[in-house]
Amino acid sequence: MPHRFCAVCGKALDNKSTHYNMCMNCYLNENPLFELPDSFSIKICNECGKYSKKEEWVECQSDDVFSIIEEVVKRFLLKNYLKSNLIDFVFIHDDQTLIYSSSGLIKSFTLIVRGKLIENVKLVYEQRVNININYELCKNCSNLKSGIYFLSIIQLRVSNEIFFDVIADALSKIQMYVESLFFEDNRQYISKLEDQKYGVDLYLSTNELMKKIISFLKPNYHFILKRSQKLVGRDSQKGRNLYRLKTLVKFLPFKKSDWILLNEEKYFIENITKKMVVLRDKNDLKIVKDYNQFFDEKISLYILRDEG
Repeated sequence: MPHRFCAVCGKALDNKSTHYNMCMNCYLNENPLFELPDSFSIKICNECGKYSKKEEWVECQSDDVFSIIEEVVKRFLLKNYLKSNLIDFVFIHDDQTLIYSSSGLIKSFTLIVRGKLIENVKLVYEQRVNININYELCKNCSNLKSGIYFLSIIQLRVSNEIFFDVIADALSKIQMYVESLFFEDNRQYISKLEDQKYGVDLYLSTNELMKKIISFLKPNYHFILKRSQKLVGRDSQKGRNLYRLKTLVKFLPFKKSDWILLNEEKYFIENITKKMVVLRDKNDLKIVKDYNQFFDEKISLYILRDEG
């Protein structure tokens, strides 16, 4: 016959009960391993699966809504408990509480959070949290759908329409490159292309993408760069100004070992350095010109593709 009873509920205690004269349930009610709110609301982008509690959108490793919610709970509700590394947590979604929207998306459900003290596996506590999900497009997906958002512009140019093949080749390579970047990071994309008299303008989603494209072009082409920037706003999250960057890329239409006709004189392209073009005339005389001289409107320039 037991001689000890729980001081709260009156349940009989055995010799192993050492929790201040309380049964396990009453002890955990008085001294929970963790405390969570009864309900919690979160925003999820129904296009890419990112989530947000305030203004910042966070990318999740999974597109499964339950996995997203688990990450959310760990990030916003259990962060300090997980940091102390004293409790093992298990998450259980109560299927009986699932509520769906008219479009079939999960609007709310009850999440059971169960925690077990690592040093004493008998100390197990669980709490039910009502999860409310609001779906909206994140800033990036909203910009993608609108198709008009951009932060930087690259202007690809040649000196004459006859050299448009250089623009076409570079543009094709750029588009494939940006597609590969977008696959890894969907913030990187070309918002639109706009034809110009001597080339094309690329409207880009980020300033970072503009820098990546320029680095991508450098090993394969010779060109002049001219940069400018314009203040367009302020990033309230990071506390810094936002600038719209513009870069003019003027391509040399020839490559090393080409023959050209410059102002009716024939030249061999002996070498092209970072800033200079080394030519040889018909008398084997060496002539060095900087890039800008080939964009002078007064000169006539043609590529002699069949020479050799």
